Amino acid sequence: MSYTIGIIGSGHIGHGLATHLAKTTYPVLITNSRGPASLADLVASIGGSLTAADFNQTIAQSDVLFIAVPWAQIPDVAREVQKYSGKIIVDASNNIVSVSPFRLADTAGKPTGEYVAGLFPAQRVVKAFNTLPAATLAQPSPTSIGHSVIIMSGDDADAKKEIADITRAMGFEPIDIGTFRQGGPLQDIGGALSGIELIRVKR
Repeated sequence: MSYTIGIIGSGHIGHGLATHLAKTTYPVLITNSRGPASLADLVASIGGSLTAADFNQTIAQSDVLFIAVPWAQIPDVAREVQKYSGKIIVDASNNIVSVSPFRLADTAGKPTGEYVAGLFPAQRVVKAFNTLPAATLAQPSPTSIGHSVIIMSGDDADAKKEIADITRAMGFEPIDIGTFRQGGPLQDIGGALSGIELIRVKR
């Protein structure tokens, strides 16, 4: 299927996502709070199908939106996206609100994917790309035996299949671990799969 893909956020995670998405055949837009001019060097260094765009343009034109902003900024993004419906949201966030001291935001007992999905009621949300450290996401361990795994969860099976196709095009191997309630506790900070790089060995 043909998509335009948007990346909201150009920090370490956004940069890593852009590096791999730009190698696909999908048109890819990237935006941040400082405007397209601030992204000129990043886009030039990555190349491929990547283009800088302003915030509203990225939201309006993208069929799939990767959310790679700090946790506290997600509600602001959600307010802009609510003007539209039917987009796929890839939630690549973790609910870290402070590193020193380390502190996680309260999600009212919900896995972070389920919590974020509640902010995007008119969209289809998939939790993915949040378990790898940013440096590993940008540059997975070199190996000839298989591909680095991207863990995903969500309540929309069709959306997960579509994101799985994009994930493979990026050079990763997607593994669906179920619904938000099933997979979230494994994906979220402190979960068994958080911070771990897995390799799916070729058969």
